[in-house]
Amino acid sequence: MSAILDLNDPLVVKFASYARERMRDYPELNRLTHKFDHSPRHLKWAVFDTLSDWHSTPPFLGHTLEQIVSKGWISLFTRGVVIAALESLGILHTRNFLSYSDGGVNVQTENPQLLQAWLQMFKNEYEQKKMRLFIARNIEAGLDPHHKGIVSEYFFINSFYGSW
Repeated sequence: MSAILDLNDPLVVKFASYARERMRDYPELNRLTHKFDHSPRHLKWAVFDTLSDWHSTPPFLGHTLEQIVSKGWISLFTRGVVIAALESLGILHTRNFLSYSDGGVNVQTENPQLLQAWLQMFKNEYEQKKMRLFIARNIEAGLDPHHKGIVSEYFFINSFYGSW
């Protein structure tokens, strides 16, 4: 990931679009607000957040959006973008939560508990799949004669292989 992020990178725009489609975030489906829940800019930042998450998750193998597309990891990465976007939306919904009761009528402006339950379900599955992918990629890199992979800390302890 470069130090300077480009919001107009075609792959960033494409992943933001995939995330919007996955969440069905369209004004005609948001009957109460008739607006998008996420601006294009927020979805692009969710792409950067997800890529940063991939870069900061061990083993540190380094990932690019081009590699994610070429390897076919689009679905998993898009799920991460959706999670990042929903976390941001959840903060907004929690901040705007208002419960009102008068004359036996109860009204809530938001339901952050429902969003939190969905988000937790998505996160658990996403993290499991992401870790399986990273482990498989590290094994693949370790078997490649031109690439050593990321070795375990046990490599340095047991690297003598019985030769004294």
